[in-house]
Amino acid sequence: MVNKLLSSLYSWIIMVIVVIVVITANSFYVVKTLDDLSSLEARLFTTNRVINAVNKLHVAVLRAESGQRGYLLTQDEAYLEEYKETLNSFSSLADEVEVSAYSSDLPQQVSRIDELLLLTRTKINGMVEVVELVRDDQTPKAFALLESDRGLNLYNEFEEIFQSIDSSERAMQSTHLANLMKLRRDSVNTLIISSGTTLLLIISIFALLKMNVRENEKHQHDLEDINEDLETKINERTQELRVYSDELARSNRELEDFAFVASHDLQEPLRKIRAFGNRLDSGYKDVMDERGQDFLARMLNAAERMSMLISDLLAFSRVSTRGRDFEDVNLNDVIHAVVDDLEIAIEEKGAQINIATLPTIRADKSQIDQLFLNILSNALKFQAEDTIPVVNVETSSPDPADMEGLLLADEYNWLKITIADNGIGFDQSFAEKIFAPFQRLHGRSEYKGTGIGLAVCRRIVERHNGKISAQSTPGEGTLFTIVLPIDSEPFGSINNSGDSQDDA
Repeated sequence: MVNKLLSSLYSWIIMVIVVIVVITANSFYVVKTLDDLSSLEARLFTTNRVINAVNKLHVAVLRAESGQRGYLLTQDEAYLEEYKETLNSFSSLADEVEVSAYSSDLPQQVSRIDELLLLTRTKINGMVEVVELVRDDQTPKAFALLESDRGLNLYNEFEEIFQSIDSSERAMQSTHLANLMKLRRDSVNTLIISSGTTLLLIISIFALLKMNVRENEKHQHDLEDINEDLETKINERTQELRVYSDELARSNRELEDFAFVASHDLQEPLRKIRAFGNRLDSGYKDVMDERGQDFLARMLNAAERMSMLISDLLAFSRVSTRGRDFEDVNLNDVIHAVVDDLEIAIEEKGAQINIATLPTIRADKSQIDQLFLNILSNALKFQAEDTIPVVNVETSSPDPADMEGLLLADEYNWLKITIADNGIGFDQSFAEKIFAPFQRLHGRSEYKGTGIGLAVCRRIVERHNGKISAQSTPGEGTLFTIVLPIDSEPFGSINNSGDSQDDA
């Protein structure tokens, strides 16, 4: 009996060992098969990705060329829709092709795709050149370029490289598919072998499943409790944000009320102080001693400065709250109008204003006018007595360093405007301070002003999604650099009606 029992026990032990060995062997085989299968599928995906990417690029070039030719034949802007779509999507298509090249199984594919992208850019630049010539009423020159062999040769080179990439990837795709089918046939055998051992585990699996169901139910209840807590916290946070939003709206209303009070109620007593002070100065000056006359002069000067401070503070606050809608603004017209406004100051100092040709941009005209007025008037004001002011206004395309810190750098086309003068300059450590409200580097007795003009300039430029900076050396003048979008929309503006620079 004992021997039988032992024999039975040994049998069970042997069975268990056999099952464990079979399961282990099958597991290793299954893992290896799955790894090979996953690797082949990944390679197929990579190959398909390269093929799809270069085909999309090929189709995009054909669509752009078709739209270009339709436009050249009919002068109908509708034919440029596909052409424009291709130009807008080219960057993403090029990135997709370039990324797919690095995952290709063919090492030479990277250089081929780089050459393909170079030819594509050259081809598209040629199409853009032809279309722009037609738009500039230079149709004969455009057709001359179109009928030359340059475009055809570019396309032939493009087509040759495209076919080389496509055929090599498709050949690699066929190889991967053949290997995949063989591996799948082998995996069937693995499945048959695994099925025998799986039957021995069915009972255990059912037991584990039941345990898992119970565990999942428990986790589900726990998750529901957590979700309820999260919903409660979210609702509370939403309520807090709603309160903050209401508080912000109330604060904005109070600021608007303050602006109204500053423009009317604060100016009115100042007018009276100045009016009565002027009466005292004109009617009672002879009966006052020198000390009284000095006090009166100081009072009138203080009232004048207070009026200027209120007006400038209003101008500063209204940059965002009273800005106008953007429109097409010819910067040449704006800056020449500003120069006309400063005609008397320019003639008095014999100043020389050199202005390059400036483009048209989308902007708030009144604020751009104020921007140039403030900078040019400062260039005339902050000058040594024995120096003839010379101001140079130029424009160019911004370089990468100029674009640093711009959040919408990829959203718009950009313009760089530089305004250089030969004034007294300042130490570069004050380059940020000069754009802060009421910050002055010189005393009022030397140069008049409230110290808010450049702060207004910065707010105007920031409302136009751009930035302004200054480089200077004492005694060597100042260079203001303004980077603005050509096709911008207002940033953070409340498009209220009314002039942003209305006097109080």
